[in-house]
Amino acid sequence: MAGDRLFLVFALPHHPGIPIYLHRTAEISNGTRGTASVLKPVFDDDIERSQVWTSPEFAAQARDHWRSRGYSVVLRDREGNGPLFERESSQPVGPENRQQQYVRFTNGKVLLVTTAIRPDGKCWAVRAVDIPTFREDGKHTVLETIFGSTPEEAAQRAVDIHGQQILFADPEAASRAQQERERAAQQQQFIAGLRPGDRR
Repeated sequence: MAGDRLFLVFALPHHPGIPIYLHRTAEISNGTRGTASVLKPVFDDDIERSQVWTSPEFAAQARDHWRSRGYSVVLRDREGNGPLFERESSQPVGPENRQQQYVRFTNGKVLLVTTAIRPDGKCWAVRAVDIPTFREDGKHTVLETIFGSTPEEAAQRAVDIHGQQILFADPEAASRAQQERERAAQQQQFIAGLRPGDRR
């Protein structure tokens, strides 16, 4: 590598196949008074205007930080060699063996979390595609995926970053309530003296 000059190279859904570099970071507020600002990356497609890392350790820490925030990012040198300094990890969790569960919040609403594999091991993810408001707004990209070491941590981090508007009613509870209503309606028919199949 030429002088150990390393670059964080992002793969962004709206720039498929184009290397996008980290230019700098910026603190962005969501506009709600009293909420903390969130650190966001600022990108550039010109390597000359991108941030340069000369320490592999610091570069790997920065890469892992942005990965933990849901970004697809690797380290490359100026000649484009890489990904560099990757840790060995087990096979990714495939669709056939992913586990999913709902995390319930005190207001009764939920978030769906899914198992995932990151370079540092198994974790849980709140995927944007599983958040109804993001699907409606067309925001279901990897950029909104949030990771945590437990289902509860992933769900809480997602709410901390995106707010409570991403929570939704538990569809399993709604299904159970519908079944209860149908069962009650059937019992009401029996109470009225009707047998299955009786029609007037």
